[in-house]
Amino acid sequence: MRRHPARMWSVVIALIAAAWAFFLLPPQQAAWSGSGSPAWLRALDAMPIYEGLREALPATGSSDAYLVFGAAASVSFALLWFATGPVFAALGWSGRVLGALVLAAAPITLLSYLNHPADAPVHLLWGAELFALLAIGVWGLVVASVAPRGRGIPLWERLLVGSTLLVIVFATVALSYWPHGSLVGLGLEAAVLAGLAPRWADPSERRRPAASVEGNGTGPGV
Repeated sequence: MRRHPARMWSVVIALIAAAWAFFLLPPQQAAWSGSGSPAWLRALDAMPIYEGLREALPATGSSDAYLVFGAAASVSFALLWFATGPVFAALGWSGRVLGALVLAAAPITLLSYLNHPADAPVHLLWGAELFALLAIGVWGLVVASVAPRGRGIPLWERLLVGSTLLVIVFATVALSYWPHGSLVGLGLEAAVLAGLAPRWADPSERRRPAASVEGNGTGPGV
């Protein structure tokens, strides 16, 4: 099957989202856990690039590594929304809601870390990204159940979207931190969805005249 360039870019963007979250993970875990970080994360955090970034933090206007490396994870949520937009939209109204939840997680994560100090204006938002992740995972079950039948949505895609909560939990436990570890799992899931979803998920395919699709005898969902 011919791959649409936009779809391939979506795969690349999803992988960038996962890679960005993983890049931020070692210094973020160090800022949170210190010597309690897993040994492999401490080894990564000892790389010169992270020491250089910490030394450069004052130039950003904040020397709070937990805030900076935490808030930066919001970029991954925005990239994931961009990467999965066409696929989620093709899953119907529930898919569009899932996309909105992914996008909403970006400002929620940013506000969460900005308000982590005890004297922050809206300190109660600290940790709110956890609830955003749970909402994304639980809503994935809804999408898997109510996405329109008869559109050629393959069973594997429903199962993968429905497994989003499991992906989040597994990635969080495996990488020992949320949302950064969770985002690595979500990024890999998004790359699979963007790369392998049926052709009706490509905007260009949905704009094709019906005759050009039906004429080859395959139908839109094959």
